[in-house]
Amino acid sequence: MDRSKPLLSVNDLSVDFRIDRKTTLHAVRHVSFEIYPEETLGILGESGCGKSVTCMSILQLNPARTTTYPTGSILFEGEDLLTLNGKQMQHIRGNKISMIFQEPMTALNPLYTIGNQLLEAIRIHNPNMERADAKDMVLEALNSVRIPNPDLIFDSYPFTLSGGMLQRSMIAMAMLAKPKLLICDEPTTALDVTIQAQVLELMNDLKEKEKTSIIFVTHDLGVINEMSDRVMVMYGGRKCEEGDAVEVFLHPARPYTKGLIASHPSPDYTGRRLPTIPGNVPSLRDMPKGCPFNNRCSKASDRCQDEFPAYETVGGNHCAACFAPESVKEAAEDGTV
Repeated sequence: MDRSKPLLSVNDLSVDFRIDRKTTLHAVRHVSFEIYPEETLGILGESGCGKSVTCMSILQLNPARTTTYPTGSILFEGEDLLTLNGKQMQHIRGNKISMIFQEPMTALNPLYTIGNQLLEAIRIHNPNMERADAKDMVLEALNSVRIPNPDLIFDSYPFTLSGGMLQRSMIAMAMLAKPKLLICDEPTTALDVTIQAQVLELMNDLKEKEKTSIIFVTHDLGVINEMSDRVMVMYGGRKCEEGDAVEVFLHPARPYTKGLIASHPSPDYTGRRLPTIPGNVPSLRDMPKGCPFNNRCSKASDRCQDEFPAYETVGGNHCAACFAPESVKEAAEDGTV
């Protein structure tokens, strides 16, 4: 597999939601990123920053009637997914690109057993496959995600299983067709820390075994650090920083990234009060002009209120969009917050 060419290339993507004839909300603005074969890209940011909308756009899962893409392209193996119709996308979803959602209980149908739902996922892409062969594939998939007694789970309904078991079942479903890209939209948020650690270890093992690329969406810095090769930080529907995970965490260049890292307890945390970022993520209806973080940023200037900054290279493939040159300079020199 050629690792020098991106498996997925998102270029200048913008996503709008039409509320009514007079109101259009700009959910994502001019976002670009790439993911390479056998790589994990972590997308980090607070709730409402556009992480999930960006990922749902890859598979065209945003509401079709109210969603438009005024700019951009999403190239998967050289093909623009935004130009494909519903039938063509059905061949992509679950086959070449799979997605794991945040709440498995809402993603699974409570009226059907786990086995029937996984069988359906196989039969959609392999309609001529015998049921017995499909069932063998399902049992093998359940076993691969370390589910004990897969025969019992096969005949179980979602409401009879724990959150960890449900998420393992969702991972098994997502990996059935051995996709080249797996999108994980905060898959461990509803799990306790012990089960979360097991699920993360499982996903890393499957990535190693199946040679799958992963986009991992979360607001948890610890999970990002555990899973990701590269990190992209989003805020207000914009990409504001991107680079190798170690580099971004050691030398954050954007005030927003610095604030996120400073507010997360370190391994030597002594119980002191952690710093916080003042204010909240603005709603799409009240998004500030210019840099969307300007009303919460201590380094904001008048220029930040009028335009969004261009991306500056901090070092290597680490880039950030910020009008505060001293913050970029400090990050490049010593990574201070």
